[in-house]
Parts: sequence; structure tokens; C-alpha cells
Amino acid sequence: MNRVPRGAQFSILNSQFSILKALVTRPISREKTRSFLTVLGIAVGVAVVVAIQLANQSALRAFRESIDAIAGRANYQIVPDAAPLDENVLLRLQPLWRDGVRFAPVIDAEGVVEPSQLPVRLLAVDLMSDLHFRDYRYAKIDVNRFLSLFRSDSIVVPAPFAKEQHLAVGSPLTLNILGRKRTLIVRGILEASGPATAFNGGIVICDISVAQRSFSMAGQLSRIDLLVPDEKLLTKIHLPPGVRMERPSRRNERVEKMLRAFRVNLFALAGVALLVGMFLVYNTVLISILRRRRDVGVLKTLGTSPRQIFFAFCGEGLIFGLAGSALGILLGYALASGILTAVGRTINTLYVASRPESVVLTPAVIATGIAVGTLLSLLSALQPSLEAARVRPSTMIRPGLQQPVRNSRALAIASAICFVLAAITSRIPPVGGIAVAGYVAVLLVVAAFSLLAPMIVTFIARIFAPLLQSAFGIVGKLAATSLPASLRRTSVASAALSLATGMMVAIALMVGSFRETVRIWVDQTVSSDLWLRPAKGLTNAPGAVFRPEVADELEKLPFIADVDRVRARTIVYHDAFVSVTAAEFNAGRDIPMITPRKARPALEDALRRNGVFVSESFSIKYNTRVGDVLELPARHGILRAPVSGIYRDYSNDRGVIVMDRKLYVRAYADTAINTIVVYLKPGITIDAARRKLERDFGPKHGAFVVTNGEVKKQVMTIFDQTFMITYALLGVAIIVAVLGIVNTLSALILERTRELALLRVTGLSSHELRQMIVLESSLLGVTSTAVGLVMGYVLSWILIYVINKQSFGWTISFHTPVSLIAASLSVTFVASVLAGLVPARLANRIALAAALKIEN
Repeated sequence: MNRVPRGAQFSILNSQFSILKALVTRPISREKTRSFLTVLGIAVGVAVVVAIQLANQSALRAFRESIDAIAGRANYQIVPDAAPLDENVLLRLQPLWRDGVRFAPVIDAEGVVEPSQLPVRLLAVDLMSDLHFRDYRYAKIDVNRFLSLFRSDSIVVPAPFAKEQHLAVGSPLTLNILGRKRTLIVRGILEASGPATAFNGGIVICDISVAQRSFSMAGQLSRIDLLVPDEKLLTKIHLPPGVRMERPSRRNERVEKMLRAFRVNLFALAGVALLVGMFLVYNTVLISILRRRRDVGVLKTLGTSPRQIFFAFCGEGLIFGLAGSALGILLGYALASGILTAVGRTINTLYVASRPESVVLTPAVIATGIAVGTLLSLLSALQPSLEAARVRPSTMIRPGLQQPVRNSRALAIASAICFVLAAITSRIPPVGGIAVAGYVAVLLVVAAFSLLAPMIVTFIARIFAPLLQSAFGIVGKLAATSLPASLRRTSVASAALSLATGMMVAIALMVGSFRETVRIWVDQTVSSDLWLRPAKGLTNAPGAVFRPEVADELEKLPFIADVDRVRARTIVYHDAFVSVTAAEFNAGRDIPMITPRKARPALEDALRRNGVFVSESFSIKYNTRVGDVLELPARHGILRAPVSGIYRDYSNDRGVIVMDRKLYVRAYADTAINTIVVYLKPGITIDAARRKLERDFGPKHGAFVVTNGEVKKQVMTIFDQTFMITYALLGVAIIVAVLGIVNTLSALILERTRELALLRVTGLSSHELRQMIVLESSLLGVTSTAVGLVMGYVLSWILIYVINKQSFGWTISFHTPVSLIAASLSVTFVASVLAGLVPARLANRIALAAALKIEN
């Protein structure tokens, strides 16, 4: 095999750099405005991806680090499928102590600090044996030293928590754990290390005997931590039914799996901004080739190979990608704190308790940002670079724009094929719970509309030409004819803005339809008069509960017709988290059923057969039908429950199993209540009943009374907060697309310098020139708005009926939010019109004498 001499290699490399300098780097430095707009377009897309990645990473890291801090050095844990764990399991482990296996009982419970209602985590351990697992560094301790920690009312708190709550050694602290309030005494303050760092310091630690006596947990554990020196010893551990052994990291994996669909959808929205940025790079490289066609032709005539031309323009895309990625990473880091709040709020509301920490720009995030920006920019530059390499030198040197769009029929056929493939792809089932086929269908629809862009721009220009001519005279006619004349560029800009507009319309339709569906669902399900909650808000946290006697007291009040005791807990089903909810089944209750259509026969069947209802998302995720028998982990083994009905539920996407409260108490030995739903007798006003309950039950039981209307308002507020980030991401896509219009029209000004100078010399005023450029941007805005509206409806169908259903298991009724879509389209159109002001200003700065000397 012949090798190229080192000197020849250096010569080839030097030649390539010279070509790159002549065709790319020097023009980039001269055309600062266009280059900056392109870099900014890429940077915005990369910034969104980086910001979302940082926000998600921070929210998950906070939860993961908290779980790891609490787990300490444990390499295995014994956990129940349905808490709590019977402490008798410890007896099975005692023979393994001589083999070096160490174990520690743990109570890990959520609760609140009274009266501030601050969420807190209670970690109760055997302080003597727990030293094998966790390191406790005391900053301050009671004068009686270590033994004081074993008193029946002793607790230990982290130093940051003590500072926040103004606590010192000897201070009292009232905790509400599982509906039981106890005032304990701080007898130790920990340094902020080890378990004291869990949940951002929002944790209270005590001996396990203190927790069992204070909060009625005798004989109960949350889990048992293990230190197993040799995995062969695992075969000696025999556990009762409903109890399993797993690594501490398994819970983190389940949470990440639970959040996967949410994270994928956020990244898909960020991808819209990046896709629009790809159009921008494509347009920029195409403009570079067209503006330097003479230079390319001369270089080819002098012997430059097509390969060198190809790599030179690919290098331009790479330069833009690297610069945009670097700027995007910095912008994304700055943007992450704002997105972190929105992402953290959504995760807290819908998934798990997590207090996101500050964002950390890791090497992995930097690498992702650079890879995304550069690779997509390089891909965008491939086609125009390949075209420049293939065109004959004589064609490149010949005067004229040389940018017609040929083969319109072929583009139309390709577009039709994309539409057909999108329809077929949208019917493919999800992969691992992710609607992969749905996202592919979206890309195919975008490709189909993009292929039609040249024909649509030409069609719109022809339609508006007579109107513009009659309204603006020669200026209007010039504006209408300039877009088809520069079709290669204007169609790409139109496609980019159409994509951003289409996604804006699609999301508006999806969110509007979802919001209306949820509103109807809330109206149907929230039919009570009052709700009693043990904590502020609508949380179903395990620690926010009432004791059963609270509901018994309520039933005795003369103005109350009925109460419904509601309890929710999380269990592990098929190695994933699902919710089990207990409610008092009543044949007269109205439930939004899917199968069967009427609630009464389903409720009667459930009461007769000890059956359960499952939510639509559970039914889809686990392929469950009415009549199937579920095997659910219960307190003393497996509960086999037939499915009596499938109902609509939009409270979470994990899946919900609802059973009658009596069956729930038998299965889980849990009499606690998360919410007490109150129905008043006829003639009793809600306000009067609320005042009475707040006076009698508020101070006594720490109850918060919420009206029907307030519940509905809080649900809709949570909904709007959840989707706020969606609108922000699409707003970014619109900004990137508008940058594309500014870039395109600015390039047209530079390309038509002599033409515009001739128009000025022959009598066109600066005002008329500005008017012509703004009319061009307005035509692009009209085209993009019209196409975006149609594209939006097509994409919304995929979002609602494919992606949403496959990702979350929810069926949404289609609804058009007219005002929201009108506002979105108005913003897009106005932005595109205003985008013409920048190139119009550039056009009026043309030096007429110098421009007229340019040879065509």
C-alpha cells in the first residue's frame, strides 16, 4: 500500500487551510451580522437542551443523593412491596451475624413540622448498631452526652435545619408523623455531612425506639439495611412473601424510569428549537455558497478538487456549530436556574418529593452541548456543501443568482410519501414506554411540509402579487416577485418559521385540549362540598394523614350528610411504582368510567367480589382489561383482586388502583386518611360549614378546610404551572425562526446590492425601499402562519392521540382554544413583520456609487 510522503501530506493540509480561509473564515469575519445571527440561532437551541439537561440532572441528583446519604454504606436493603415491614424479619438475619453480615433496622417516614407545615423526613435508626452504616458528626450535643440521645423524647437535627428553624440543644420541636403529633426535644445537632445532608437538611434523626413509641409504630419498620461482605451469603437469606432484597440504587432507578417520559417530552420540545436552528445553518451555508459562487468557480478552474470545496463548506458548518455550542452552553447554564424551578415544581407535584439543588455544569453536559450543536450544524451543511462540490465551474462563474428550485413534482411526491409514512408510523406501539414512533411521525410530517415549502411560497406570492400591487404599487409588485426569485433561501426560512409556528399551534391545541379535558374531569370527580386536608395544598404524601377518629367525629356533626375517607400509598408493581387509593365505594357516586360506561354496576361488582378499579394509564401501561385479576403486594402476602372497571384519571401517569376502604384496611392494616371528603346536608351553606369546621377541627387536628371551588382552582393552577415550561420552549423556537428570517432577508440585501442601488437611482425612495423589505418579511410571515396553522393541526393529532397516550396513558378530547391560537399566530406574524426592519435598515445603508460599480 502506497503511503503519501509527510511533505505531501503537509502540502495537502496547507492547501485545504488556504481554501478554508478564502471561502469561509475571511467572509465570516466580514459578514459579522449574518454570522452572529447564525451562531445565535444555534446557541439558543443548544442552550435549551443544556438547560433542560441541567435542570433534570439537578432535580434527580437531589433525590438520588438524599437516598444515598440515608442508605450510607449499605450495599443491600430488605424492603416490603407494601410498607410497613414487620420487625420479626430481623430474627431471620441473626444467624448471619457470625458470617460478617451486618444489618440495621430503619424507619424512614415523611411528615411535617408543626405549626409551620414544613415538610420533613424522619430517619429512625438503632443508634448503637447504626454506626456500621452511617457516620454522624455531632456539632453540639446535650451535656449528658451520648446517652441522652436514647431518652424517649430525644431527636437530632442537622445544623442547617437548626439554624433555619432557630433551634438549639434543648429546644422543643413538634412533629406530625402519620397523623400523630409529638413534641420532642433537640438533644444533638449534626454537622452537615453524611445523612444530615439528605433532602437539603430537611431531616430529623432519632433512635428507632423513640419513633416507635412516639408515632405508634410498634413492631414496624420501613426497611432493613444490610452490609453483606460476600454475595454468596445472599442465598442464606430467606424472606417472607411480599418482602424483597435489592440494592439501594434500585429505588433511584425506579424514580428515573418513572420520570423518563416527562424528561423525553421536554427534550423533544427542546429538539424543536434545534431543528429550527438546523434550517438556519442550512440556509447560511447555502447563502455562503451562492454569494461566493465566483470564488468557487475560479478555484475549481485553477484545479481545486470537489473534495476540497466540500470540506471547506462543511468546515463553515462546523465553525458555526462550535461557536454556537460554546455560546449555547453558557446561555444554557444561565437559563437552567429558571427552568429548574419549573421542572422541580412539576416533579414535586406529580412524581416524588425532591428539592433541586444548584445546577452543576459537568463535563458530560458540556460534551452533550458541543456534540448536539456541532453534529446538527455539520449535518445541515452537508447537502449545500455537496451541491457546491458537484456543480461545474462554468455554472458557478456565470452571473445571476443561480438558485432555482427544480423538480417541483419530485418534491410533491416525496412530501406525499412522508405523509403516508407518518400515518403508518403513528400506529406503531411504544418502545419501553416511550413513544418513539410518535416522534418519528412528527419528523416525517415536518419533512413533508418542508418539502412543500418552495411551492407554497410561490403560490402565496402569486396570490398576493395583485393585492400588493394595487395597495402599494410598484413597491408591492417588487416585494411579491422577489421571494420566488430567491426561492432556495426564502423557502428554507419559511419552512423554519412554519415549523416553529406549527409546533406552537400543536402545543396550544394539545395543552388547550388537555386543560379542557381535565376541567371537565375535575368538575365530574370533585362533586363534594368541602375537603379536609392534614396539610396545605393537595399533597398525598404518606406523612400527611389524619387518624381515623377524625372522620368518626365528623360523621356525628348534625350538618354533615356523609364523609368519604381517602387514603393513597405507593406500592411496587411489576418493579415500578404505582399508586393504590382507598375510597368508600358507594353505588350512588359518579365516577368518569371508560369500561363499563356506567359506574353503578361496576361499583356493585367491586363490592361483591372485592374488586378494584384501575385508571386508564394503568390499563394501557400494564395491558389490563375488566375481568383480569391483579396480584398486588399486601401486608401479609399477595392480594388477588379482579378488575371491576377502568376509569379516567389525570392525577398521575404512573397508574392508579382504587379499592374500597374496607378491603384496603384488611390488605394493608392501614387506617390513616389523606383526605376527608365532606358532603353537607341540604340547606347548609358551604361558608357556614367551613367556619364551623375550621373552628372545631383546625386547632384540634391541624385540619385545613378547602372548598370545592378551591380544589378545582388548585388543580388547574398545578396544571398551568406544569405546562409553563412548554410555552417557554416554544417561544424559544419562534425566536430562532425569526432570526432565520432576519438572516435570510439580510443575505438577500447583500446579494441584491446592485439591484437595490439601481432601484434607488431610478427613483425608489428610502421609505419605499424599507416598505418593500418589510412587505417581503410580511409575505414570509403570512406563508409561515398559514402553513404553521395547518401543520399544527396535523401535529396536534399525533401529540394527542399517539405521543401523549403512549407516554402517559391518557385519552384527551380534542378542543380548539381559539383565543390562545389566535394570540400565538398574531405573535408569530408580528415578529416576522418586525424581522424585516433589520434588513431594511441594512438596505438603506447601501453605498450607491460603490454598488453600481459591481459587475454582474
